[in-house]
Amino acid sequence: MEKFPVATCLTILLTLLVSGLGLLQRSRSNGLPDDFLSGFLLRPASVREGQVYRLVTYIFVYEDVISLVCSAVIIWYFAGSFEKMVGTVKHSFLTLVFAVSLALLYLVLRTMASGMLKMTDAEGFAPVAFAMLAASIARSRMRRTVLFGVNVHMTLVPWLLLCMAWIFPSSSFLANLCGLLIGNIYGHGYCFALDFSESTASCLDQKFPFRLLKRIPGVKYVPGSLAERSAFQNRKLNPVPGSYPTQNYHSPPPPLLAMHMQYPNAQIPAPGLSSFQSPALPPPAGAMGELCIQNHSHSPAGLPPVSHLVGANSWMPVKTGDLGAHQAPVFPTVGTASKSEDVCQIHVG
Repeated sequence: MEKFPVATCLTILLTLLVSGLGLLQRSRSNGLPDDFLSGFLLRPASVREGQVYRLVTYIFVYEDVISLVCSAVIIWYFAGSFEKMVGTVKHSFLTLVFAVSLALLYLVLRTMASGMLKMTDAEGFAPVAFAMLAASIARSRMRRTVLFGVNVHMTLVPWLLLCMAWIFPSSSFLANLCGLLIGNIYGHGYCFALDFSESTASCLDQKFPFRLLKRIPGVKYVPGSLAERSAFQNRKLNPVPGSYPTQNYHSPPPPLLAMHMQYPNAQIPAPGLSSFQSPALPPPAGAMGELCIQNHSHSPAGLPPVSHLVGANSWMPVKTGDLGAHQAPVFPTVGTASKSEDVCQIHVG
């Protein structure tokens, strides 16, 4: 089972912790202040009063259970894909940058339109997810995709999703629009100062707190180097031989190969002589005696007898393990064709 990216998991945990405590407080009406959740929402008046932490904390706040469940899916899908593409270090950095920059743009536009329209407070991770989606599409080489069974251009996908997100009651259309604008600005390279090099990301992988994130069990830390991410993907596509059970089954080796594996010093005969001569196997250490090899005069159909293959007074080298290699004479077949077999003796000693 594939592990979830570590930064995405931490974002989901923080969202469940903050919103869960607020919803629990509203259900029981004790233990926490009444304005616990409202204290993290993005409001122009509160930011002007110096509560700048709201520029970040609003992405973890949801005021109903349905929005909280939908946010977990949004974070897992969009933030997880973005982290796998850019790495954990850059994902964490861009999450903060997108949250702060779109919040500032949202406050400016809301202040300008406050006299004409009544707008809700910005909350949730959806605006940051729209910024990540727009940045990914702007830097993608794909031009068309299939959305709900319809082939559409890639640049239209975030705008279609923006219209669909408008139906959620807790979703702020203005905040999501600001997220799309910020993501397109970054994706088209207008904020090149935010794109630090891969060497910088690799150095930050060894620093605090990212060094501690690598030690968290059950999650995946995505390195900042593109080469390391590609190597990890290649290891998944090209598994080690034997990692699958079907690769553990194989056919046994041929008899001669199996004999050679058991007796490495034994000589395997040539293909033409394999039907008549057995390989010389080493006797037990220190043994003295005779090694007899039977040569059949009646050869199989289509092959000459041994007497034609090995001439008179010829010599056949025989390796006998630790005793060394000896030369033994091979005598030709003596007698008529009525004899079924002859025995030649090879003295080993």
